[in-house]
Amino acid sequence: MAELPLRDRAGNVLLAVRHVAESDLTRLAAAVPMPASLVVAVHAGAVLMMFDRRRQQWELPGGMREAGESCRRAAARELAEETGIRGVALTFAAVAEFALTRPARRELLAVYRTGLAAAPRLSLSEEGLGFRWWSPGEPVGADMSPLDAEIAARVLATA
Repeated sequence: MAELPLRDRAGNVLLAVRHVAESDLTRLAAAVPMPASLVVAVHAGAVLMMFDRRRQQWELPGGMREAGESCRRAAARELAEETGIRGVALTFAAVAEFALTRPARRELLAVYRTGLAAAPRLSLSEEGLGFRWWSPGEPVGADMSPLDAEIAARVLATA
């Protein structure tokens, strides 16, 4: 695992990956915005990454919460929308803390994990250009979000 803080090419910084109780999310979000959720989907020791059309990099599936939506519901919805994976059990894994640019702000993201017994049939959304299975033992290429890769590695290490 990399040492934190960890910076990406856009200047965004992963400050921490904290293992807290899911029941603490509301309290944490009252202090620092928590607008999105990510999912670490694991099959045979590898993590599902999708190639984001806008950012042009491999990332974890996930995205913004809708008004009134819980972090868990956002994770399930985004996983379904971005990959076609539906109806899987999600386990709350961690909270990732970021210092982001454009605009400069601090955010928390809820991180969930799901283990897949079989490789799922994946379907692309308009946000993605492709999928790959990445093993945390592999190098993080220039076309991969080092922040998402680090989150995935840390979630797998504590599973």
